[in-house]
Amino acid sequence: MLKFIELWEKLLPPPVLQSILDHIVMPKLLKAVDSWDPRREIIPIHFWIHPWLPLLGQKLDALHKTICYKLGNVLHAWHASDDSALAILSPWKDVFDSAIWNPLILKYIVPKLVNVLQEFQINPAAQKLDPFVWVTRWASVVPIQHMVAMLEVYFFTKWQQVLYHWLCSNPNFEEVTTWYLGWKGLFPAEFLANERIREQLMAGLAMMDQAAGGLDVVQPGVRENVSYLRATEQRQFDAQQQQAAAGVNYGVGFGSVHRDPEATDMSLKEAIEAYAVDHGLTFVPNVGKMHNGLQIYGFGSVSICVDSLNQVVFALSKDGWSAVSLERLLEMHHGRR
Repeated sequence: MLKFIELWEKLLPPPVLQSILDHIVMPKLLKAVDSWDPRREIIPIHFWIHPWLPLLGQKLDALHKTICYKLGNVLHAWHASDDSALAILSPWKDVFDSAIWNPLILKYIVPKLVNVLQEFQINPAAQKLDPFVWVTRWASVVPIQHMVAMLEVYFFTKWQQVLYHWLCSNPNFEEVTTWYLGWKGLFPAEFLANERIREQLMAGLAMMDQAAGGLDVVQPGVRENVSYLRATEQRQFDAQQQQAAAGVNYGVGFGSVHRDPEATDMSLKEAIEAYAVDHGLTFVPNVGKMHNGLQIYGFGSVSICVDSLNQVVFALSKDGWSAVSLERLLEMHHGRR
């Protein structure tokens, strides 16, 4: 049929050509998609749908929801080690509307990649790289902001901790350098071009420079944690002083409540609150608003959820919910001002 149309396209009156497409081609495509079963078909569906894009254009949008639904029925049982999903989905990235594509990726792909990164072990002595490759091969398909957020939260935190403990054990710096360069070489070009990924790699390089120069290596996140603790302690002290000034008796003497900063056990929610205070932002619950059973908060201008069990912060962007670091949360706020 394609060859027939190519031969006759310039000779057929436009209404006749349009009638053929609307009354012959589209009904057959709709019927074929309705009967399509991705678990049984050998030929990928894009092989026989995409050739019609130049002729049918947006009319094919009528097929996309059905295709997406059927792909979802298969992907719920998919494991990241199976690269067939990438082969099936990647041709649709620039065809599906973002309103279809992003939910598909966020619902069926990103959680599976997160599971892989959560279970992934970093071991310089006997490193198994396959799981990391399973994740990074999605670099050109999953929106970059979701890939970066996953790596920041579930990979780089572990990677930097391993590097820190290695540097504190009087290592062979040639081995450390080879290890660092090896990891850097595993990142696709689009990742290395991302500022947030470069910052994570540079943090590792900074620790290596400290160790090589005979300096004490600063553990990843220590400065940030100290900042949060300092802000929290200051707020507690100010509150105690205000209560004391108002004549509140603490039972052991006026304003004599004592907290040992070294004994502070800060929750993730408290850390976010302190981080907001440090940057002059509000952090308040959006009363009555929930997402996946989690309370929604306003961090400045950004809506977030706090998963205390898994120690993860999720932020809402135009592309949906995704895991983010606190630094990224601050960037999102300033980007919306």
